[in-house]
Amino acid sequence: MVEDFWERVTRYREMGLDPLKWVAGCAVKVDLTTIVYPALRKLKPQLEGWGVTINPREDADIFPRPTDGVHFERRVYDPKDPKVDPDDLSKLKPSRAISLVQVYQRNAESPESFAEVLRSVYRRIGESGVRFTVGKGHSIITAYPDAEFTLFDFIPKDGVKGDGWALANNDTIQVIDPTDDPGSEAQAFVALSNSLNDLITLGADEKLAVYPVIDAPDDGLHSRILSHMKTFCSRYGLSLKEAEPVGSRKLLIGATVSGEASHELPTFHKKLESGMEILVSRPFGDLAPITAYLSCLADEDYAKGLSEFGLTLEEVEASKKELIETMKVPNLKIGQIIGRYCPDYGKPFSASEHIADTIDVSGPGIYVFKEVADNGAVEIMLDRIPLSYEQCARFVTRNYLMDNATAGTNGAIAIIASPEVTTDVKAALQREGYNGEVIGRVIGRGTGKVSVGPEIENMISSQNLLDEFTIRR
Repeated sequence: MVEDFWERVTRYREMGLDPLKWVAGCAVKVDLTTIVYPALRKLKPQLEGWGVTINPREDADIFPRPTDGVHFERRVYDPKDPKVDPDDLSKLKPSRAISLVQVYQRNAESPESFAEVLRSVYRRIGESGVRFTVGKGHSIITAYPDAEFTLFDFIPKDGVKGDGWALANNDTIQVIDPTDDPGSEAQAFVALSNSLNDLITLGADEKLAVYPVIDAPDDGLHSRILSHMKTFCSRYGLSLKEAEPVGSRKLLIGATVSGEASHELPTFHKKLESGMEILVSRPFGDLAPITAYLSCLADEDYAKGLSEFGLTLEEVEASKKELIETMKVPNLKIGQIIGRYCPDYGKPFSASEHIADTIDVSGPGIYVFKEVADNGAVEIMLDRIPLSYEQCARFVTRNYLMDNATAGTNGAIAIIASPEVTTDVKAALQREGYNGEVIGRVIGRGTGKVSVGPEIENMISSQNLLDEFTIRR
């Protein structure tokens, strides 16, 4: 077991990744609250001058359904020397774009350095004279300065059908399980399920399409990843649009995805009101077993400490395997259920019939409820925080292996609605095999306060994150 692990570490290092850095809790996503959002605020006046609008944060980009459906035109630029063809963009006439930025780790350490990476590209794009909205952006970190890139999946201007909404999103990871082969089915299936989850959360249940983002050190690995993506799309009835490799020759697995809906979407943030319940589709905190297992293989001192939490290495490994099997499956049935509890297109929201708000409880984990409270200007009380693998979460938190052990990938979906609606939705989830439960409620209007029990300190080691919550004693 340990020998196989170190062979995997060597192989991942050859691809430009270092699993041992993940043991230390280093994330591959650029931090939103301390880096991305401050950088965008800093750049906003210049971006507007260059014809670029950045959408406020939503789980996905939402726009009127185009006459001919959603089509992407991909362009990849090197931020050190962005060779943007103004004539190309002028002919393309994009109205929107989904972006993916991979930045060298030193450029992800401050809002100023991250903003400079974006500035170099957007300045050149602005020279083309096009005006468009970046509907959703995703940013990840690389350990190699020559692997930086900016990817834009442009959506050309089109007519509007006026009978529904279109949605698009990008989510790209480097790998989900460093103890598994990078070309395994699980890596590709989890990556695509994770990309789709933001669309599913918003009730997109029509014409789901996958536009892969794949990069690999060799063509053989690229082909294996793409083959698994084809299998995934065939199995779940999705359209697959093949795309060229990004070109950094480092490992990347993900996709830009799109979907449509013939109903209104559950984005009624300002309709949240006292008494509404928070229903989650299943427990969360999925990444803790992977981190715990990886840590114990890398350092036997961690393995020795498992017994304090009533765990053995074999039990942690079993939890990891069970978790991966769960994350491999897209939450498509949940998206269909959400869609059934939304107003028909063009019709008003009714608190007694419809879901008011939804959010993907994945990367930020429990922090998403702070975002809900802020967006809706309400106060929220969480009665409990259900974790998939509570003892693993306690282990990684106590050992400072994760800042936030409530985080996940292709994780739970939170649904906020009146009790009469959540009762029906919970029953529908159970019929589809989901263990949904009500974990809290909206207390009333407020300034974004989220009240939680003291058990949160067993799940989050970051004091900055804990300070975002009001902890009941």
